[in-house]
Amino acid sequence: MPERRCNVLSPWLRAGALAALLALSACDNGPEQPEGEKQPAPADNGAAQQSEPPATAAPEGKLETREETLRRRADNCSGDDCAKVAVDLKLYEGHPELNQAVRRRMIRQLSGNGEDQGAPPKTLEEAADRFLTTAAGIPGDGARGWELSGESRQLGRWKDLLTVAIDSYEFTGGAHGLPVTRWLNWDLAAHRPVSLGQVINPGQEDAFEAAARRAHERWLEKEVDSDEDFRQAWPFQESSDFRLTRKGLVLHYDVYSIAPYVMGQPTLTLPWKDLEGVIREEYRPDGGQ
Repeated sequence: MPERRCNVLSPWLRAGALAALLALSACDNGPEQPEGEKQPAPADNGAAQQSEPPATAAPEGKLETREETLRRRADNCSGDDCAKVAVDLKLYEGHPELNQAVRRRMIRQLSGNGEDQGAPPKTLEEAADRFLTTAAGIPGDGARGWELSGESRQLGRWKDLLTVAIDSYEFTGGAHGLPVTRWLNWDLAAHRPVSLGQVINPGQEDAFEAAARRAHERWLEKEVDSDEDFRQAWPFQESSDFRLTRKGLVLHYDVYSIAPYVMGQPTLTLPWKDLEGVIREEYRPDGGQ
């Protein structure tokens, strides 16, 4: 089993202050609504907030999008295995604050989530150039196969809450690269990110954690049954990456968080029936599921 590397995940109590942050298709980004409901308004988690624009009516139906791409590769290198960078962003027409939040989060992930020394890059191009400069400093062909990539994609929309997945992947040798995903929830009416802490009723953090632990136990029973060694090696952790769906609140985990690399990026679903009184009413299904 590869060396375990724990993903640093923020507790629910700090998620409201955290500017945290995409596989449903990008073909339909209209609101996801529980049976027969109209549209109320939630939001997301994921960028440093500036002045908060006034709330407006959220757009109905499909949002207009455009693609933004970035391609870089090592200089003086030939062949398919040269160090390279590829970024593909889905951006939203008429939503500059959301696009800024997506770019900011992508830059952070491409630069190692702030783990690199020195001032963080300000643009995607700068993040790409830093990666290629590092690769160029590896002697011989040591940087052959190096890869840095990123993609933003729409996961879904719950009422006025749009969820965007921001994926990155870095390979610098070894058995495999490191994928990282953050989920950005964005309030289309208030033009701001919404964190996990903002959807939990005050004082209900312990109840939320209990619901998450029950979901984790169900996941363990399905995936590893009674494997006690696995349970000891990969205990429950909190996550601030979430989305709202018809089935309930879904938590996302990166590799090496609650499972080894080979099991990918797990998700836990907390059904609405387990979240009575826990999630703020404006974010719950209108039908009271």
